[in-house]
Amino acid sequence: MSAEQVAEPTAVAGEQPGMWTRQGPYLLDMATFGQLLEDIAGEVRAAGFTPDAVLAVARGGLAAGGYLTCALDVPVMHTIRVRRTADDSRYAAKQRPVVDTSVPLGLGAGDKVLVVDDIVGTGATADAVLEFLAAAGVAREDVRFAAVVRNHRSGYVPEHCPAVIDDWIVFPWETSRESTDDCRPFPAAARVHR
Repeated sequence: MSAEQVAEPTAVAGEQPGMWTRQGPYLLDMATFGQLLEDIAGEVRAAGFTPDAVLAVARGGLAAGGYLTCALDVPVMHTIRVRRTADDSRYAAKQRPVVDTSVPLGLGAGDKVLVVDDIVGTGATADAVLEFLAAAGVAREDVRFAAVVRNHRSGYVPEHCPAVIDDWIVFPWETSRESTDDCRPFPAAARVHR
């Protein structure tokens, strides 16, 4: 076995090589989460984008979507579920994204939509949501995608994303269901200032 094979752990389906350093996940505390959301709100305002609706990707984008709906004074928030991981475990295997909505969202031509998710790993979820919106008649130029963080190897870079990470992340709402003993503090250097 070569040194390269030892250094690079086996990737699971949907991962890019080197996506996760696997040195231990980062713990994102609520205060930093709030700062990152304010960064997104500031970027959206500075861009002059005034959404008619926020579309939160469930489950991870729900907290961020709710916050941004209020911070940007958006009249309505919709949710869309995209099933992507096989389970909620760390470094869980990925599957092809499946968009799941229980009711029509009522979005269409002329609507400006801010899509919000917690993290962009590979960009497959973003692609699936953008395709869904296009099928509903929402023009691509009327959609902005925001994520709290993105993986440093992601091929998709959202229009609004204030942090880039190189390992798994534990969000504030996940701390009650998983141990944080091995977590590292969220690095200040992960914040991207545009």
